[in-house]
Amino acid sequence: MAMSDLVLLCHLNEEQQAVVDIIGMDNYRSLMDVYGGDRIWIPKARSLIPTPELADYIRRRKQNGDTAEHIAHDLQITVSDVCKLIK
Repeated sequence: MAMSDLVLLCHLNEEQQAVVDIIGMDNYRSLMDVYGGDRIWIPKARSLIPTPELADYIRRRKQNGDTAEHIAHDLQITVSDVCKLIK
């Protein structure tokens, strides 16, 4: 049995509990086993998607009748950014 198996939700702070809510306690324990004590950085999705690919995706959505407002809401970006990307 690993030490992480003894960790309960009540042992975690609010931020750690929020991560557990997303990925589950078993996955959180696995992260502790592999990365415990390290600092890891999780990028925003936008930083990984090349701009031309994002622009193509938005153009396809617009062609299918989606509004800039709806696309912006779904992608969690501004309407202005949607408009700039498809110009």
